[in-house]
Amino acid sequence: MAYIFRGKLCGLICPEYPEPLANVTVRLYRSRNVQTVVALTVTSPKEPFVILTEEQVKEKSSALIAETNTDEEGNFTFELGDNERYNGEVFEVDVYCTTVPRLKPSSQIPTPLQFSITTLQPRWRQTEKGFVSVWNYCLPHRFWCLVRGRFGAWTIYGRVTHCATGAPIPNVRVRGFDVDWLQDDNLGSAITDTNGKFRIDYLASDFQQTIFSSFQLEWVGGPDLYFKVETLSGTPLLTELPSRGRDPDRENAGPCFCVNLCLEEQPEPQTEPLPVFTKLGGYKYASQIHSSVPGTGLTVGDNRAFYSTVRLNGILSKKLNGQPMEYRFEVRTTDATGGSPGPWMAIPMFQIARTVIGDLETYAPDFPGDPNPIKTKDYTINGVAGPDELVASVTADGWIQVPQESDVFSPGGYFQPNGNMINLITPMLAVFGTKDMTGVLAGNSSTSNGATLAANHHFSLRMRVRQAGNPATEITAGFCPHVAINNTGYDNVKHHPSWAGFTDPPKTIGVRLLDIQQLITNGCVEITNALDVLFTATHPDLGSVSVTMSGPGGPYNFTLPAAVPGERFGTATPSGWTVASLQPCAYIVRLSVQLLLTTGDSIPDNLYDDIAFCKS
Repeated sequence: MAYIFRGKLCGLICPEYPEPLANVTVRLYRSRNVQTVVALTVTSPKEPFVILTEEQVKEKSSALIAETNTDEEGNFTFELGDNERYNGEVFEVDVYCTTVPRLKPSSQIPTPLQFSITTLQPRWRQTEKGFVSVWNYCLPHRFWCLVRGRFGAWTIYGRVTHCATGAPIPNVRVRGFDVDWLQDDNLGSAITDTNGKFRIDYLASDFQQTIFSSFQLEWVGGPDLYFKVETLSGTPLLTELPSRGRDPDRENAGPCFCVNLCLEEQPEPQTEPLPVFTKLGGYKYASQIHSSVPGTGLTVGDNRAFYSTVRLNGILSKKLNGQPMEYRFEVRTTDATGGSPGPWMAIPMFQIARTVIGDLETYAPDFPGDPNPIKTKDYTINGVAGPDELVASVTADGWIQVPQESDVFSPGGYFQPNGNMINLITPMLAVFGTKDMTGVLAGNSSTSNGATLAANHHFSLRMRVRQAGNPATEITAGFCPHVAINNTGYDNVKHHPSWAGFTDPPKTIGVRLLDIQQLITNGCVEITNALDVLFTATHPDLGSVSVTMSGPGGPYNFTLPAAVPGERFGTATPSGWTVASLQPCAYIVRLSVQLLLTTGDSIPDNLYDDIAFCKS
């Protein structure tokens, strides 16, 4: 007969806040102590909680009945029977965990631990499929927080309300700090939910590192906590003094700390949108570019790198914290996975193309009954002022001041942002250089003359905003961790010199070379029974490459050698047809090369090369 034992485990952070024991191992053991069995054979556990040593775990290993893992919600199920030699008797319930929920990443790998919850006699209910017992249990605050503390996982859980009414205050940011000797530790921040609740997770190492950490001193307890509450745009709502952390109810906080904060005044509703940089052209960097680290920095789906001038855009606000706003962008180099970042550098104005950041709208009829009384002008950066264009002010250190006109019926008009922030001239971000293709012939690798293959460059981008002229208010408003960019040029790319030969302009975007072996010495030779089509296509972001032929009975396809990273070259051979079967006539062979590049708004046309021949 099967015994199905199912349940759900959780642990209390605060009396009213349980969290599931997700992805832990639940172990059932035969009880080895007769007195314990007599005392604890109950359906409600008596909480004989104990954290076990490795030796204690080994000692009871022979008594293991079965084990299983919980899911994300802490649910578990056991099906016990003859294989487990189980007949419905009492058992001990242990939990083995290698981590705890929401443990912040750390350089230190946590040590797993096992703890005993209780000795339990399930209350079995007989069904058609066997006996069933359901047991849900939440570890008390004092036990679960002890376990979290052993993993170095510390948590602040709280609620923000209005002092007078007790109403919850959602969508405000709470910052937690620990009073320290020289500089207070910023433990983290969280945004309140619709019930005014928030949770801040931090590590013991976030507050234990002090100027005295190298000395073997005994310090008592945990952090001494104080808090700040502010709007999402940074306006202070509650600013506790560091001395608040020395009060008895805040000093030496434990691994789980519960707090209620109240505000004397309800925050004003946010009437101005928050500024944020979200896109490169039409690509959202958070979901449409492999911008996470590690990642390629290419677009999702079509794997394109960015090139040329790229439009950085999102939501552009006129004010920050109720004050006129200014912004600029910063860039830093990374490696091919987005790691090993260099220092942040402000993007200078000469790396920004003319950008229309919005319109100035004015109600100004030219005459009574004017059918078009609303007039507009472009508002630009790096533009040229004129009858239909205004240029935004920029500070000496590159901060772009968002126009502040706010009355459509006044002569000054109303500035309406369009979300565009800067048009970034990406070729100026780095020395992409050129590759000299002198001597490279169709059919050969582009490295046959000693040149090396080009590679993508990799960058992070971020937008910084602040109240105009107030450096203390500067914050990040959008961060793209990783994007791949390529602007390599190719020089001296010469095409089929014996047949209408030509050379590409300097710094051409990619290499595409096509020739026919039989025409190399004489472009007017007729083809009989042999046709060797030579081709070379080169670019770090090479897409599809094809060779086709048009003429009587066509089109005709060719089979190409496999690509190698950064290029594809060799001899294309007829696919499903023979040269001998061609009718005597003129034919045109075409090489088509796709480059996986984008400005974010457009992609380059395929590169083509054509050569003709006569079949005798």
